[in-house]
Amino acid sequence: MRFIYVCNECQSFIGEIELQNWDETMLGFDTLTQGEKQELVSIDPYRQTGVVKAICDYCFKEKSGLLRFYQEPERNILQ
Repeated sequence: MRFIYVCNECQSFIGEIELQNWDETMLGFDTLTQGEKQELVSIDPYRQTGVVKAICDYCFKEKSGLLRFYQEPERNILQ
């Protein structure tokens, strides 16, 4: 089966992997709740393809930068 990874934020292509024998544990899908699987993983058994929503490096850096920006405590610059 061919798994195509696409960024959930910007919809850009991240990569793909082709596996003959696979299971949910091998790909980490077993750690997702049923709701997360429905949202993030789409498998078409007839075409032998799966689309996995993830996050690309660019979006990850953008989001983690924003989180740090909003989470840092306010500092008095004039000290």
